[in-house]
Amino acid sequence: MMHAPAKRTQAPSKRSPLSASSEFFDLERSEQSALSPSIFSAGGNNSLATRTEKGLALADPLTEVHEFCEANTELLGTRCYDLIEHGAGSKPIEEAIQSVNEKGKAIVKGLQALGQVHPFVGVAVGAFVLVVTMDMTRRENDRKVVVVRMKMQEMIMVFFELRHVKSSSDRGSDGITVLDRLLPVMQQIAKDIKACGSACDAYVKKGFLMKTVKAGTYENRLSEFCNVFDDHRRTVELAMSVHISLGVDAANDKLDDQHHRLKDIERKIDMLAFFRKFDTPREKDIHRFIDSHGGAKACISNDEALEELVLRSGELSVARISGKDTGRKSNDLPQLRKRLFKELQEDVDELFSRNMVLFERKLEMQNKQLTDALHQESSHIISTLLSGAHDRIIDPDLQKIWKDMGWKGSVKARHFVLALHDYYTDRANQQQSARRFTSSVDRLSTSPLSSSPKSPSRPSSAKSPSTAMTFKQRQDDQWALAYINAAYVQPILEAVDDDGTGFVSVKEVNTFVESRPEGWSLPTWIAFWAVGWQASISKYKGQIYTLIQTMFQVLEHVLPSNRRAIDEYLFHASFWRIELLLRSTRSINFKVMTDPDLARFTEAYSTAEEERIDANLKDVAYELDTPATVSLVTGEGRIERYIFPLLYLLLKRHLKVLKLACQHVLDTEELASLNESLVSALLSVDDRIQNLEAVFKQTHLDVQGRFGNFAFGLFQLSYGDIRRVPIQNTLGTWADEDDNTASGNEPLTLDTIKSSLKYIPRDILKYGIQDAFQATNYYEFEPHRLRSCPNPIQGTWTGHCSRKDGEESVTFLLRISFRLSPDRKTLLGKGEDYASTFNFAGTTCRGRGGYEFTFALTDDDGGLCRTCTGTLSMGSDTITAAWSDRRKKDNPDEVDYLPFTLRRTPPYLYRYRPTPHEFSEDPVRSRWAFACNAVLHEVQAKMWSREFFERRFGDRKRFVELSTRDLIVSMGLTPQNPLSSAEKQELDFLRRDLDPSEARFYHALATFEIQKLPWHPAWGCDWCERRITKCRIMCLECIADDLSDNIDLCSVCMDKMPTKRGFSHDVSHAMVKVEQTLHDFHFSRVVEGAKSALERAKGLLRNVEAASRSEDPSSFVLMSPRGSRGSGSSKDPADIKDLIACACCSKTVTTPCWACVICTRDTFVCHECDLKRLPALANGPSPGHTQAHALVRIRDSSIAGQNASTEEKLAALQQRLVNLEHKVADGLSAIDNKVEERLARLEAKMEHRFSTFEETAERRFDTLEALLRMVAAQTSALPSIYGQVVRDHVQSIYVKR
Repeated sequence: MMHAPAKRTQAPSKRSPLSASSEFFDLERSEQSALSPSIFSAGGNNSLATRTEKGLALADPLTEVHEFCEANTELLGTRCYDLIEHGAGSKPIEEAIQSVNEKGKAIVKGLQALGQVHPFVGVAVGAFVLVVTMDMTRRENDRKVVVVRMKMQEMIMVFFELRHVKSSSDRGSDGITVLDRLLPVMQQIAKDIKACGSACDAYVKKGFLMKTVKAGTYENRLSEFCNVFDDHRRTVELAMSVHISLGVDAANDKLDDQHHRLKDIERKIDMLAFFRKFDTPREKDIHRFIDSHGGAKACISNDEALEELVLRSGELSVARISGKDTGRKSNDLPQLRKRLFKELQEDVDELFSRNMVLFERKLEMQNKQLTDALHQESSHIISTLLSGAHDRIIDPDLQKIWKDMGWKGSVKARHFVLALHDYYTDRANQQQSARRFTSSVDRLSTSPLSSSPKSPSRPSSAKSPSTAMTFKQRQDDQWALAYINAAYVQPILEAVDDDGTGFVSVKEVNTFVESRPEGWSLPTWIAFWAVGWQASISKYKGQIYTLIQTMFQVLEHVLPSNRRAIDEYLFHASFWRIELLLRSTRSINFKVMTDPDLARFTEAYSTAEEERIDANLKDVAYELDTPATVSLVTGEGRIERYIFPLLYLLLKRHLKVLKLACQHVLDTEELASLNESLVSALLSVDDRIQNLEAVFKQTHLDVQGRFGNFAFGLFQLSYGDIRRVPIQNTLGTWADEDDNTASGNEPLTLDTIKSSLKYIPRDILKYGIQDAFQATNYYEFEPHRLRSCPNPIQGTWTGHCSRKDGEESVTFLLRISFRLSPDRKTLLGKGEDYASTFNFAGTTCRGRGGYEFTFALTDDDGGLCRTCTGTLSMGSDTITAAWSDRRKKDNPDEVDYLPFTLRRTPPYLYRYRPTPHEFSEDPVRSRWAFACNAVLHEVQAKMWSREFFERRFGDRKRFVELSTRDLIVSMGLTPQNPLSSAEKQELDFLRRDLDPSEARFYHALATFEIQKLPWHPAWGCDWCERRITKCRIMCLECIADDLSDNIDLCSVCMDKMPTKRGFSHDVSHAMVKVEQTLHDFHFSRVVEGAKSALERAKGLLRNVEAASRSEDPSSFVLMSPRGSRGSGSSKDPADIKDLIACACCSKTVTTPCWACVICTRDTFVCHECDLKRLPALANGPSPGHTQAHALVRIRDSSIAGQNASTEEKLAALQQRLVNLEHKVADGLSAIDNKVEERLARLEAKMEHRFSTFEETAERRFDTLEALLRMVAAQTSALPSIYGQVVRDHVQSIYVKR
C-alpha cells in the first residue's frame, strides 16, 4: 500500500482519472458506490446507500438493476461478431470504436446497483473498473486494445443475468447457492482481467514500428485473451441456466434464449481476421511493405528497406517528446536495427510477466487513491444531498464571501482573489480593534481605583474553549494575511483556478480547500501558494541543476563499457527539455523567505510532498512507463505543482545508477529505461501545455506572453516551436548565487564515488549487474546423468549449419543437446552457436530406421516460429535436420532451410574431423589423423600445455579482432577497416571450427569492444554518412551561430569538403577534434576555447618562427603564452623551440599540428603522434594531457584580419594560394583518375563487345557454312536431269538480266 508521510485531505480534480468526481463516476447525483475491489467486496456496509439509509430513502437496488437492463436493452445485446460482416473502415466499425468508452461508463453504472444485490461479483467488477479506468486515461489507444476491451465488456455484461436471482444465498435445484457456484469463477475472471490489462499496457507502450514488425505475436496473445473472455461468458451463462428456475414455461423460454446465446458465443470468430478490420491505413501499408520485402527480418537487415520502413511508419525520431534538434538527417539506423532485432527476439510471455509486476503496483495505487477519495467525500456528499445549493462550499469563510457577494455557480478568478483579500483585510482590522479594546479593558481592571475583591461565587468571564481556540488560531494566522494582497493575485489565482479558464467554480473552491494539509488554516494555505510555492520550486530548481552537474562529473569516471550508454542517456532530448523548464522558471528572491513562519510551513509542505511522491515512486520501482503512471504517482492536481520534485527524485535515483556504472558493467537497456521515465514526465508537461494553449487562445492574444506569466514562466520556453540551442544551454554554466559556500565546487573523485557505493543497493538496477559472461550449463546432458532414461537421441550433437546474414551466407558450428523429461513424453534441450543460445521443448517418436523429432524455438521474426525437424539414423548414428518457417515455401533454396548433419563428436574436437573430400580420398588416413589430433588435443588440455594455450589465445585474438572489424562495417560505423577476402575466409574458418561455447564468448568480447568505443550520438559523418566513433572532427567555421548545427566529419573523411545544409566546408577551415561525446553541457565552452587556443597557438608559432629568424635572438622578447613557460623573458633559440614541443614525443612541432583546448598550458601534438594515438610523456612538456582532451587543428600559422600586418596578410594570401594550388591539383588528379577509370571501363566494355561480336559472327558463319554444305550434299544426291533443269533455269535468269 502507498505510504503517505503527511496526512492531507485529498480533493478530487477534473484532471485525475482516479477522482471520485470524475466523468466516469458522478458523485453529485449520489450514484457513487464502492468501485475498488477492497470496498466493493464489502457490499452494502460501505456503500453509499448504507451510509445514508437514515437520511435518504434510496430505491431498491434490484429494481434499479431491472430498470437499467430495460433502458439499455440495445447496449446489452451488442456483440463483436455483429461487426464481422462489415468491411474494414466501415461506419459501424468506426462507431463501435468511438462508443466503447461511453458503453463502458454505462455498464459500470449498472454494475454499481448489481454489486449491492450480489456483493460477490465485486472481485471481478472491481478489477474490470480499475483496468478500464486506467485504459481510459491513456492519451492514445491502439485499436487492437479497443477490440479486447469490447470482448471484456461483452463478458461483463453477462453478469446482469444475476438480476433474475433475488439474493446471493438463493439455492438452485441442486441445493447450491449462486454465491458458491460463481465465486470461484469471479476470482478467475478478476485474475484474467488483470493479466489482460497488463498485456494491453505492455503492448500499448511499444512504439508503432515495434508493434508492427511483431504484430503477429502480439495479436496472437491478444486473441487468446478474447477467447478466454468468451469461455468465461459461456461458463457464467451455463451456470445461470442451471441455477435459474422461473416456472416451467418461463424456464423453457429462458433456456431457449440461453441456447441461442450460447450458439452465438460458440460461433468461432477468427480474431486475427477480425483484428485486420481494425487496422489503420498506416498499419495496412506497413504490413504490405513488410510482406513484399520478405518479412520483418529481411526488411530490418536491408538498409534501404529499413529506411523506407521508418519513413512509412512516421517514427522519424526516437524521442516521443516534442521539440527538435536540427534539420539534419539522423543517422541512427544501426541503433534502430539493433532495437528492432532485440524486439523480434524478445519473448512476449516474459515481457508480459515483467510488466505484470509494475501493472499490479499501479492498480494498487489506483485502488487506494479511489478508496481514499470515496471515504473522504462520503460525508460531504450526504450533507450536499440534504442541504441547499448555497451551502455547497465547505469552508465557512469562503461560504460567507460567496454568499455576501451574491455569486452563483462560478465567478471570475481575479474577482474571487480580490474579494478574498478584502475579506481577510477587514477581518484583520477587526482583530486589531478587538485586541486594542481587550488590552484597554485589562488595564482598567488592574487599576487601583477599580480594584475590589471578587466574590468566589462570581461567575468567570473567560471565553469558552472553542472561542479561545478560534481567536488563538486567527492570531497565529496574522503573519499569513501579509501575503493575501494584490501583489500576489496571480499565483493565488492559479492555485484556485485549476483549469486555467479564468473562472472559479464551487467545485474548484472545494478542491482547493480540501487539498490543504491537515492542521493548516485557509490563510496559511493561501499564503503558501502566494509565495511559498515559488520558493519551493526555486529550491528544487537549484537541486536539479546540481544533480545534473554532478552527473557530468561522474561521467568522467564511469567504466569504458558503460560510457556509450551513459552518453546516450545524457544526450537524450529529455535533458535539454528539462533545461528549458529550469531556465524559464523565475527564481524567488530568497530575502522574501526571511519570514520564519512562511519558511517553516513551506519546508514542512515541501518535505511532506517529496516523501509522498518518493513513496509512490518506490511502489512503481521508479519506472514511469506512461503519463498515466505519472498521474498515479503525483496524485490529482496540476502537473506544474509536482514536476520539479518529481524530476528531482528521478534524477537523484538516476545519479545512483551512474555511480554504480563506475564499478560495474550495466545492461545497455538500463539507461534507456531511465530516459523513458523522464520522457513520461515531460509528456505530461506537453499535455498540460496543450490544454493551457487551448484556454489561453480564447482569452489572450499573446499566448507566449501569457505562458510567461503563468506558473512563474515554467512553461514559456517549452511552448511553441522549440528546438535544441546549445549556446543557450545553462546546465554547465549555472551557479547558485545565494550559495556562498565553496563545497559545491570541489571536483568529484573516483575514490569519493566508490566510498558512496556502499550506501547504494544493487537492486535499484532493473536489469541487474552484467559483470560476468553468462555461460550455458550442459551438466544435465552429461552421459552419467542420462543413464537412468536410456534413449539413443539423448546427448550432445554437433554439426555445421548455415544461415543468411544480410546478403552473405554464414556457416558455423552448431551444438544441440537433447534429453527426455522425467515422464519421457517431452524432448527437452539446449542449443548454442557463435552468436546465440536457445532452449526448446519438442516431441520424439520411433520411426523407420531411427527416431524422428521436432521442436519449435521462441518466436524470433515478427511472429514466425522456427521449427526444426530431424531424424536419427540408427545405422550411421547421425542426425539429419532442417529448419523451416512460413517463408520457406517462397524461398525453399535459401541456405536457412538446407538440411544439416549432426554427429556425436564433441564440439571441441569437431575441428579435427576430415572433410568429405578428404575422407573420400583416403578414409583410413582420415580416421587416423582425426584420432591422433583428438587424443593430442585432450592430452594437451589436461596437461595445460603451453602450445595448447598459445593456440587458443591466438584463436581468440584473431576471432575478436576480425569480428570487431566485421561488426563495425555491418553496423555502419566509421572509421572502417573492411576484411579482405583472406580475412573473411579466416573468420569463416574460426566460426566453423571453434567450440560454440568458446566462439560465443569470443563474439561477446567483440561486441564488448564495440560497446567500449566512444560513440557520438545523433548524427553521422557529413561525407560518408556513417555513424562516427572514436574521434569526431567538427568545423569551427561551418557552424551555426547558436551552435545547433555544424559540419561533422570522421577521421577518414577529415580532408573531404562536403556541402550540406547551407555550409560549404573547405580543408583550410579550422577544425576541432573530440574523442568523447560533446554534450551541450560542454559544447559552448569547447567551441570558444578552441577558437581562443587556435589564435593563441598561431601567435606562439609565429613568434617562435620570428625568433628563430632573428639575427639577435637575445634581444627578442617572446609574447606571453598561456601557462608558466616563457612569460615575457628573453630566451635562446633552443629554449624558444621547447615552447612548441610535442607533448607525446618532445620534438618541435611543425604545421600541420594540433593544440589542446583543455590543458591549462599551451600543449601541442604533432601530426605523426596524433596518427599513432600516442599518450603524453610523463616527463614531457604536458604530462597532464590525455587523449580525451579536445584538440584544435593548426594547418598553418598565418592570420588574416584587421589587426594583421601587411606581411602577415601577404603570407596568409600566399598560404591560401598554396592551398588553392593543392586543392586544384587534387581536383585535377581526381578528375584524371576518374577519366582514366572511365576510359578503362569503356575499353574493357568495348573489348568485351568486340569479343562477343566475333564469337557470334564466327558461330553464325559456321552455321551458314554447315547449311550450305548440307544443301550441296542434298543437291549432289539428285539425278542428273534435275541438275540440268536447275542449270537451265539459272541460265535463263541471267539472260533476262
